[in-house]
Amino acid sequence: MAVAEITNLVIEKGVDFEATFNLFDSDSSISVLSGLSTTYAAIRKYPTSTSYEEFSKTITGGTGTIKLSLTAEQTANLSEGRNYFDVVLTINSKRVKVLRGTALVYESVSVWLTKLRYQTIVIRLK
Repeated sequence: MAVAEITNLVIEKGVDFEATFNLFDSDSSISVLSGLSTTYAAIRKYPTSTSYEEFSKTITGGTGTIKLSLTAEQTANLSEGRNYFDVVLTINSKRVKVLRGTALVYESVSVWLTKLRYQTIVIRLK
């Protein structure tokens, strides 16, 4: 099974995030993830960073579907800009990296306004 390279996922800070991926074998058939025992999926600012957020994972082995999600609180903790993520599965006692990629993390205007507690902002033009 080859590693799928995903580039430029977009994650807004302070809101829930969810993405679903479908894995396929080299012959374009659906990957059947039998023998799956553990998973690891995380996102961090730099590949060597010690701080990270772990994705919640839903894996459907028979269809090769992986759903990753982060809560609003988790996305608020992410560093703005380019971040890196990967998904490692343990299949039949072997660790296999199935996804890796980059995610662009942006501030959310609406969430920023909630941090102001909806205070009135007055802009005067001269």
